[in-house]
Amino acid sequence: MRISAIQRSFNDRVMFVGNAEKNLQTTKKEAATASAIALGTLISSLFIYKMRGASMRPCSEFMSALADGVSKMTGNKLNPHSLSCVMDKTEFINNILKLKKNDYVYNPQNIENFGFSADFHMHTIHSDGKISVPKLLDEICEYADDLFKRTNKKFTFSITDHDSVEGVKEALVIIAENPEKFRNVHFIPGVELSFTHSATTGNNPFEISEVLAYGINPFKFDKFCKNLQERRSKFIDNMLEDIQKAYPKTKFDRDELIKFYNLNPDCLMMNSHWAVYHYGQTKTALTIQAARRGFDPEKFYSDTMSGIDVKNRNVWYLRENNLLDSDINESDLIKFIRRSYEPHLENGELVTQSENKFEDLIDILSEDDNVVLSFAHPYFTAEKSHEPQKLLNEFIENSKGLLQISEGYHQAYPGHVNMNEVEKVNGYLDKLIQIGGSDNHNSTYIGAIYEGGLY
Repeated sequence: MRISAIQRSFNDRVMFVGNAEKNLQTTKKEAATASAIALGTLISSLFIYKMRGASMRPCSEFMSALADGVSKMTGNKLNPHSLSCVMDKTEFINNILKLKKNDYVYNPQNIENFGFSADFHMHTIHSDGKISVPKLLDEICEYADDLFKRTNKKFTFSITDHDSVEGVKEALVIIAENPEKFRNVHFIPGVELSFTHSATTGNNPFEISEVLAYGINPFKFDKFCKNLQERRSKFIDNMLEDIQKAYPKTKFDRDELIKFYNLNPDCLMMNSHWAVYHYGQTKTALTIQAARRGFDPEKFYSDTMSGIDVKNRNVWYLRENNLLDSDINESDLIKFIRRSYEPHLENGELVTQSENKFEDLIDILSEDDNVVLSFAHPYFTAEKSHEPQKLLNEFIENSKGLLQISEGYHQAYPGHVNMNEVEKVNGYLDKLIQIGGSDNHNSTYIGAIYEGGLY
């Protein structure tokens, strides 16, 4: 039988003849040492057990795929469990089925009372938002920590930039760098996708609507988004070139267009033909006005536009505010150019140079089993048809099962919208899962509202 070092020490002390008090003190010290060793061994064993248990937790294919994407993007091999706050489609559906309308109410009172706990629609500087991804995540994490302390709920959210996944990719890198910071959040990668479709109201035969896609892999879907951006960029250049040919004495410049119509050159928005159209019309009109008054046309245009809000940078506003002579009207030639570039019918077929068709989106998204779609602010889609219920049902039927959700609790309808009509449209979609979103585009998110927050 093998004798331990502790047993051998004890036997030696029994046989030793000497000072009894000294031996007793020695015995107590060694016994305490033995207890400390045993306790340390136990703690180490539990730690190893926990670590092994954590590493053996199932890791979804989605989480692994995202980890691979982050690894390739950063050049550092990533453990998929660093993205443990990220939900796949199944987790996302299970989560939103438990949420109620009040969880989505984005106002000061609900935030201060910690009723606000979910938001699946927001934008960053990677599209037309004004908040950076790091700032957005900082504000969310601070609020989420307090939310969890008060309610034991985690904050659940998605980033959904317009036709761009760059913000989602940046967010995943930040999460992977410090997963402990995100212990009280659930995150689902998202994107807001635009598409053109027929419309029976208004003057335009075709309009743009949007869906929210959740559970996308941004490292695969970015190719689709970049292709769309290339098409939009080329279309803008071509349209400007045609306007320049029509009015060779006026100087048109892409950078000037981007500056005065607040375009993001890295994420050109849907319906960009309207920005090019108004730029062409105002630049032409103000060049004529400058010639009549003997002004430098470039300076006159810049000075005039700088003093006008972007939404009013059109010929109608200029005339109404006496910035143009009454006989200077919109150019019919530029109007004709716009119509040739906007979505239109040719031989009975929809032609679109800078937008996707609904079928285009479904074809690409149906290749990924982890993706699920939601109507974005469905009222805005419904109001484009004299038969809104029929239109919405057609989208659902043609979505190959992807449209399972509706943003019934959208938080950013403007004041002129009749909320009774909104509820009527939501009623058409009551068989879908209802979610909500702030549709935040501001330079702060919770910080400006949350009294215990950063600001």
